[in-house]
Amino acid sequence: MAHTMSSRASAFDTALRDVAIPALAAHGFRFDGSRTFRRLLSDGRSSQIVSFQLGRRSLEGTFTVNLGIFTEGDRLGVRPDHAKEYDCQFERRTRIGALIPPRFPRLASLPFVGMLFGIPDKWWPISDDLSRTSASVSTAVDMITGHGLGWLSARGP
Repeated sequence: MAHTMSSRASAFDTALRDVAIPALAAHGFRFDGSRTFRRLLSDGRSSQIVSFQLGRRSLEGTFTVNLGIFTEGDRLGVRPDHAKEYDCQFERRTRIGALIPPRFPRLASLPFVGMLFGIPDKWWPISDDLSRTSASVSTAVDMITGHGLGWLSARGP
């Protein structure tokens, strides 16, 4: 089991390098080598963060994307150019799944039924097959550029 996860993680990291780095670099994000991308804002005191998180336990073999805006002082001793998504204040953090429009918006607004069709926590599959994992990363990057970048910009300082 550990070997499978390490080969999956290796394929995932390769897909990040091949797919996510060029796509996010085009929007001013720098990769830190540990599945986190940051875009330092012009004031130098804030950064926008895109973090790829691998699933564990029942979510093993999947990943999601966390977004955050870090402002100097959110966590003592952490600089904006080294901040992680979890260092950001709660109101300036989200998961990409919360930003993707629901497939059935009318159903999502109904009581009880909305729990089934409401905001999903989006996780994409990964495997040791690089082309399949790259396709998942590509889809996630499309969601980041289509929905996440606007959320980050709207909440920037």
